Amino acid sequence: MKRFVVLFALLMVLCNMGEVRADGEDSIALPIVMYHHISPRSRSWNEYVVSIDEFRSDMEYLYENGWDSISVKELLAWQRGEFDMPDKPMMISFDDGFSSVAEYAEPIMKEYGFVGVAAIIGSVCERYSESGEYDPEWSDLSWEAAAEMAERGVLEVQCHTWDLHSMDNALGCAKRYGESVGAYRRRLSTDLSKFLSACERNNVGITYTIAYPFGAYDDNTTDIVRDMGFEAAFTCTEKINILTGDADELYDLGRFNRPHGISSEKFFEKWENNA
Repeated sequence: MKRFVVLFALLMVLCNMGEVRADGEDSIALPIVMYHHISPRSRSWNEYVVSIDEFRSDMEYLYENGWDSISVKELLAWQRGEFDMPDKPMMISFDDGFSSVAEYAEPIMKEYGFVGVAAIIGSVCERYSESGEYDPEWSDLSWEAAAEMAERGVLEVQCHTWDLHSMDNALGCAKRYGESVGAYRRRLSTDLSKFLSACERNNVGITYTIAYPFGAYDDNTTDIVRDMGFEAAFTCTEKINILTGDADELYDLGRFNRPHGISSEKFFEKWENNA
């Protein structure tokens, strides 16, 4: 009986370790950088807008210091035990779907052999598709431009909601004050379904992951996006992601926002300390 108890206890420990991948690889540290807009105009630079030179400096720093970018698809494959991580993995992400990402960031990333993911807002893509306006200083990607970017393969496309990138009545994907869980589920599901349908209708190949606008979400949000088939969620929490292979960890991926005005060495210092 005592031997049975010991074996049972050991089994329970193993089941709760979170390491479910077949290849037995240990946990990894995965930092993710978050960009928004890239501009050549100094009057635009701020906490969420970097210069072209700053972006190039970042890519050069990452390359020269041995960091290897991975795609979202590769991260999901790693979780399934189907992909071997490089020694120093990292991810490059972009929020809001600005045209500057395709105009300026993508060519520079291609030079260094890097890949990344860009989160687009469905309603904004629709607006620029209808207007035909294009200026990398202020416009967003059209559906056609998003589809072409995804096809080129340097940047995957992910969901940034259909029309919840707003602080008018609620903060992004967050549940509204006084809103029932049922009403919240219907509202968020409707928005995300509209995004997915629009991507399919406009032939935009996407990865089934989401970047939460403003990083706002809760446990209800996670349940909803998981039920809808999204396989990972990107937040705005600044942290190094320590991943063991547990699928639940992919719904709370932290990212470091890259502001204007500090050197690449200074910005990536926290990454190097955890590499």
